[in-house]
Amino acid sequence: MKCRSCNTKLKPFFSLARMPLVNAFLKKADLKHEKKYELATAFCPKCFLVQLTKTIPPEELFTDYLYFSSTSASFLAHCEATADVLIKRLRLGKESLVLEIASNDGAQLQCFDKVGIPILGVDPAKNIARLANSRGIPTIPEFFTHAFAIHLKEHERVTADLVFGANVLAHVPNINNFLDGVRVILAPRGTAVFEFPYLKGLLENKFDTIYHEHVFYYSLLALRNVFERSGLRIYDLELTPVQGGSLRIFASYPGAFPISKSVGELLAAELKSGYDKFETYVKMGVSVAKLKTNLLELLATLKKQDKRIAAYGAPAKGNVLLNYLGIGNKYLDFIVDKAPAKQGLYTPGMQMKVLHPRVIADRKPDYLLVLCWNIADEVVEQLRDYKKAGGKFIIPVPEIKII
Repeated sequence: MKCRSCNTKLKPFFSLARMPLVNAFLKKADLKHEKKYELATAFCPKCFLVQLTKTIPPEELFTDYLYFSSTSASFLAHCEATADVLIKRLRLGKESLVLEIASNDGAQLQCFDKVGIPILGVDPAKNIARLANSRGIPTIPEFFTHAFAIHLKEHERVTADLVFGANVLAHVPNINNFLDGVRVILAPRGTAVFEFPYLKGLLENKFDTIYHEHVFYYSLLALRNVFERSGLRIYDLELTPVQGGSLRIFASYPGAFPISKSVGELLAAELKSGYDKFETYVKMGVSVAKLKTNLLELLATLKKQDKRIAAYGAPAKGNVLLNYLGIGNKYLDFIVDKAPAKQGLYTPGMQMKVLHPRVIADRKPDYLLVLCWNIADEVVEQLRDYKKAGGKFIIPVPEIKII
């Protein structure tokens, strides 16, 4: 069990046992044949990279996908704000090219397209790429690799002024090859911008970001090593609230831009917090186990009081929580999700049928367990009539709250 970046022997620190693929929703006929796989994390003592001990081939995870970026209103607003910032900061215009890796249904790229900036998406999910293309967002249904980047540059004459990736950097098992490809496709004065859940979240009980699609859990200490191994340098960063707390990094060829003081400040803060120490991550497992005990006790108490509890949202993180706690129909009366592609299917592992949110008004549960806790404010606002009628919301992560 070696580090995927520097080949050093890894030190395991937390396990969620065997888990299903949390984005692999099931048809009724498939319920008896569901597979589960080991899900555990480890720490590299040399380059400080936190990663899964075992991975699933990307072709099995991403070729057909049921996550659509445009489902969340708050995420769409985040895309608009991101585009505005990057257009101004990087001085993008009609002569520029924005290449997004893992562009999904084009939620981010459409923000550049509407102001006349040329765009190109790359996404391996063929069903989603078809949807994006039908919306006028040019999208190539492929995995982004070093070889693919060479093909784009040499045969398609593609060179990107901005290479953008939201929630993709953590998904790529062969990270060195991936970043070698970014280096190939990036213009000499171009910038690569990646946004992903920040490792700090794991140390704040946000364990439900651990699933088979997320191979890596990045600190800046680790990222600096990984990027420099591929001939790129992180020159700036921002912390954003999206996905429960994300890090956005700006990278380029060495010397293309001055390094911001924020990079040194965050590196120093991580060292102070022990992100380079194995013991830091061992403590995380103890904290998560306590959260699990407390949440199970709360749900058990409510059920003894004959309270009706439903789950709102069936995102990947929500399916991690349901499976790690082992809560399905024993504690929950039903589960709903806004995404039409999930409705009528069964959740991975717990195998609960996903219903349309309108059933909340019909069945009137006493409590809603908000599995998409990172957009809890959006959910509460959407269901203000439910709240006015006396309904309550349970926010399970990073700490249990009842609203």
